[in-house]
Amino acid sequence: MIKKILLMLTVISPITVVAEPEQRTVCDSGDVRHTVQVEYPQGWKVPCQVRFGSPGDSRIVWRAEASEGFCERKAHEIVERRISAGWHCYTEDIFDSPALTDSSLFSDLPPPSR
Repeated sequence: MIKKILLMLTVISPITVVAEPEQRTVCDSGDVRHTVQVEYPQGWKVPCQVRFGSPGDSRIVWRAEASEGFCERKAHEIVERRISAGWHCYTEDIFDSPALTDSSLFSDLPPPSR
């Protein structure tokens, strides 16, 4: 009887999982822009990596295989150093959609008029 009730509850109220958008922190100082992002290659809190981007360069600066929270702390340290140095930092959502690629933006334009 309990199994039937649990099965009914599962069917009546399914759990909805909503994926949160990826985010990165952007720090600006004059014409220089740095980005800091914690990435989760397998979708879990670990393993993780911290990606640091600067003009013309993007690289992994920290990795963690088992220490949950390590990447978040290291990313926060990078951002705090920028803020302490007078940079303006903010968080932005990252949208990775095939509809927003450069080629699709140009392919949606009408042909040039002559």
